[in-house]
Amino acid sequence: MSDKKKLAKAAAVGCICGILGSAALTGIFAAIILGTGLLPNELTDCIMAGILGAGAVIGGIIAAKINGGAGIPVGGITGLAIFFVTAVASLSRSGAGVTSLTVIKLCASAIGGIAGGILGLKEKRMSKYKRF
Repeated sequence: MSDKKKLAKAAAVGCICGILGSAALTGIFAAIILGTGLLPNELTDCIMAGILGAGAVIGGIIAAKINGGAGIPVGGITGLAIFFVTAVASLSRSGAGVTSLTVIKLCASAIGGIAGGILGLKEKRMSKYKRF
């Protein structure tokens, strides 16, 4: 398999896993918020940017393990893919627009994906994930 196909497959699987991780974290934080009471709107926006970054870290780790190398590029591509999927989903709503929070989410997902790509290569148990 060529390196570009392997990179694309790793980024796609990492993007899917990152979005699923973000959805799981959103559910956990929603349960916590419902238990504690309503939070200010600014705080929930920051929490959502953090959740997007954490999902990008998860996706970057998985993508780097599948790719077996090049943690920074594959993590960055995965983080940007996660951002664009969530941005398209949120911008498809009527009344939603591009704000300064969109830039914060872009930075959080890109930096999170790169960090996940680096962390995914630090761990040496990669043989389980190289089968993709």
